[in-house]
Amino acid sequence: MKIDVTLEITPKMVQDAQGHDKKSLSGHLGTHFDVMNKEFPLEYTQRRGIVFDVSGIKDRDIGVFDVDLEKVPADSFVMFYSGFIEEEGYGSARYFKEHPQLSDELIEKLV
Repeated sequence: MKIDVTLEITPKMVQDAQGHDKKSLSGHLGTHFDVMNKEFPLEYTQRRGIVFDVSGIKDRDIGVFDVDLEKVPADSFVMFYSGFIEEEGYGSARYFKEHPQLSDELIEKLV
């Protein structure tokens, strides 16, 4: 089964983002991949995946003890559902400054 995880960016979202994040001026909007200076072939977008619901984690980074990495099959796509966009909306100051993020330790385990 294929699942579309894209987020449609409306003109209002672009306008709301302009005053809050300098990255939005260069097109850092909507669904995208932050591959951190690594190769990312487009074939990687069509593979098995797993979603971790981390929506209950507030006011701290998402860490290695928040998800069961043993459940991640080899060569799979890992996604994290935070629920933040439904809670906050897109483009606000809080969206850019207080968004959920993975801890450095978790990122190292996933790479």
